[in-house]
Amino acid sequence: MHELHFVSHTHWDREWYQPSGRFRQRLVALVDALLDDPPTGAASFLLDGQGIVLEDYLAVRPERGAELATLLRAGRLEAGPWYVLADELIPSGEALVRNLLAGRRVLRALRAESPPVLYCPDSFGHPAALPAIAAGFGFPLVMLWRGYGGARWPAGDSARWCAPDGSCAALWHFPPDGYEAGSNLPADEAGAAARWPSLREALLARATRGVSLLPNGADHHARQPRLEAAVAALAQAMQGEATLVRSSLRSFAAALLARDAALPEVRGELRDSYGYTWTLQGTFATRAAQKRANAHVERLLLREAEPWSALARLHGGPSRRALVHAAWKALLACHPHDTLCGCSIDEVARAMDARLEDAATQARGIAGDALLDLAAHDPAAAREARDGWRPVLLARNA
Repeated sequence: MHELHFVSHTHWDREWYQPSGRFRQRLVALVDALLDDPPTGAASFLLDGQGIVLEDYLAVRPERGAELATLLRAGRLEAGPWYVLADELIPSGEALVRNLLAGRRVLRALRAESPPVLYCPDSFGHPAALPAIAAGFGFPLVMLWRGYGGARWPAGDSARWCAPDGSCAALWHFPPDGYEAGSNLPADEAGAAARWPSLREALLARATRGVSLLPNGADHHARQPRLEAAVAALAQAMQGEATLVRSSLRSFAAALLARDAALPEVRGELRDSYGYTWTLQGTFATRAAQKRANAHVERLLLREAEPWSALARLHGGPSRRALVHAAWKALLACHPHDTLCGCSIDEVARAMDARLEDAATQARGIAGDALLDLAAHDPAAAREARDGWRPVLLARNA
């Protein structure tokens, strides 16, 4: 019997057609409602694949941190593994790794873990190395939408995706309507009966392993009104063609991977889904100056702040790890796919400019302080010993 896992979720673009401050107000209302009336039984609500939404909520509602952590640990709310749902082709591969590390730290601060899924519901394409990154973090499954599907790729919703280094991950592909496939379900039997044939075609007909996900949500959606009635109406409309399971992302992944199937193997970048869904490759050409600035700040962190602070620590200086993490988070907040891709309103672009400047300032400060440690120069002590001043030329190989 085919299993159809029903998971309520929201896709939370942190900033896009409104700035982050306005979207945060809407996020607080959403999470407040979930904490006041949590999902029950085996059901969960997925707060998208990123941890930054948890920080954004707690910045306004710190008094509800214990409630949020309890539901995350119980699996009734899910988030992560990313810190932000970034574009995956513009940032460096190392930035993607730092993104996942930052997301893990956010969840672990709440004593929680993300589902074991590299969840990529809305990126505009995917790098060939992503299965290797997934393997490095212990994720056996990558879930994605754009960049895959259509005549170029194997039919069905499942494949084995292998990176150039030989690392492989299971791939599960969203239906043509993506993470919005199950949004706004009818709460009446007649409406559900009319909706079911298109869902059957999009999900069951493509199900290589006999397990499908019905994502109930969309961009900035709260939990659907009259949800229980909608689920009951859908179950009635299915007429035994599949088993409808109230589920979570974690449970869906486990059920999918538990079923054996002969899977086609795919390799390389996934950036072509023409004839299946749009890929938005044109965003590589928008706000190009910001993309160049982002690359510059990434290099400041990777080639200046991090190596010099590590060398200074090795020679007895203080640890600047927390400062490095803070600088990376400022930069990662520029990486969401609607921000770094330059397809947001001007107010979002101006906020990105400020974050890039802040991250660059932090990176240069870390590197500068580390170099003073390596040169054994204490500025405070030097002010009291002017008679001992002497000129020094310090050369460093970047």
